[in-house]
Amino acid sequence: MPAAAPTSGASAAAERRSALILTAAALLFSVMALCAKAASGHLPGPQVAWLRFLVGLLSIGVPLSLGRRLRPVNYWALLMRGLFGGLSVLMYFQAIAHLPVGIATLLNSSWPVFVALFSFLFLDEPLRFRQILALLLTSCGVLLVVLGSPSRAGPAAGVGAGALPLLWGFVGLGSAVFSAAAVTTIRSMRQQEGSWEIFLAFSLIGSLVTGVPSLMAWVPPTQSDLIWVTAMGVCSVMAQMGMTYALRDVRAVTAGIILNLTPISTLLLGIVFFADRPTALGWFGALVTLLGVTWGTLAR
Repeated sequence: MPAAAPTSGASAAAERRSALILTAAALLFSVMALCAKAASGHLPGPQVAWLRFLVGLLSIGVPLSLGRRLRPVNYWALLMRGLFGGLSVLMYFQAIAHLPVGIATLLNSSWPVFVALFSFLFLDEPLRFRQILALLLTSCGVLLVVLGSPSRAGPAAGVGAGALPLLWGFVGLGSAVFSAAAVTTIRSMRQQEGSWEIFLAFSLIGSLVTGVPSLMAWVPPTQSDLIWVTAMGVCSVMAQMGMTYALRDVRAVTAGIILNLTPISTLLLGIVFFADRPTALGWFGALVTLLGVTWGTLAR
């Protein structure tokens, strides 16, 4: 049974409450992206991603200190969730380091259309013609976004910082593909595993995935870096837990529309705090992408 659909006993009040939680989570993901962008001005993307997972692992101590016992059931699914999620974050943070933060977040936020494809392939859910068209529309929008967006690498971006935006655009899109794989895995096991068990797998495996490239290009963080990554990690934990909890009761259509707040707010905040200025082609591509994602969600 898909995790994004409400359980049979879920009330309208529970769905409204979860929708509010999901709205807060979507906005927190925006703040997380801004903090990651600020940190990537000095630290490499993989290192920022690893520090995010480190904060996540430390946060596991909160439920444990309150007497919560973690009882994982499906170890293989949890491993896959952590692997897909770790790769998604690694590629997303690399895109943040090399592209305007709003564009990187928009590319990552195209994952709902890929969920429909993966659900068809692995969960035996129907793939409607409208969903296929939505996937094509989103892909066109993503291409326009990438072609209309200049590369914005920070000084710590490292080798390849001058690469064409198209390369980092594909990296950002790859983060959406892996994120969709992670969400599909969550949907397949959400009624078996608790939120903290899923989050532990995400943080533990993700820290291993990002740890190797972090060590290969380690940069000693400054006090300012630590402030940014701490804020980023706290926002990430709160957003991730809120989203995982809310997906139990919020319908797929509602969830998809609410989560569009993340790329929209990040685009606007990127303009305010980082002077990001997408071209007219980039703005048009962003609109097409959001329409494609929304249409794909409604088609489900």
